[in-house]
Amino acid sequence: MPPLPRRRPADYDDNVKALLFAALLLALAFPAAAQTNSPFVPIPRRENQLRRQQQIEELRRDQQMNDLRQQQEMARLQQQMDSLKSEPENPDVPNGPNNLNQADVNRLQLELDRLQNAQQLQRLQAEQRILQIEQQGDTARRRRWAALLTREQQIERLRQRQRLDDIEEDLRRVSGK
Repeated sequence: MPPLPRRRPADYDDNVKALLFAALLLALAFPAAAQTNSPFVPIPRRENQLRRQQQIEELRRDQQMNDLRQQQEMARLQQQMDSLKSEPENPDVPNGPNNLNQADVNRLQLELDRLQNAQQLQRLQAEQRILQIEQQGDTARRRRWAALLTREQQIERLRQRQRLDDIEEDLRRVSGK
């Protein structure tokens, strides 16, 4: 039996080294290429655009929900005022429960009307600001404006809620309940 060579030829080692190097490069390149073409990997630009759209939709949805609550509350107060206005006066009992001071009821009606007008104006201004925010690109300014609008709306809603509560309290006082 002939003796085995102790060393392989140099060209064999170079070919194996090149083949191993190519295999290593392919092993690293395929996952990177697959990740960049994956539809599940978010694209920052698209992600920012979706986040901006979502923020605008949240602002609008919040505004609509608040408007609905305010309209329901005002309708309830208006119904109470209408029922007070329609109660007949009883001249036999000068300070009876059915003898309302119509001037007080009219004053409360005027306050309620003013509040409705203020809310409608606030609603229009909020929509205008939402449009301005929507036109801004994805910037820090847009995010600040959205946060500022949210805070201002919360403050204004608290003020309006307080005014509604005051009107309701006055209405109870006037009606004697």
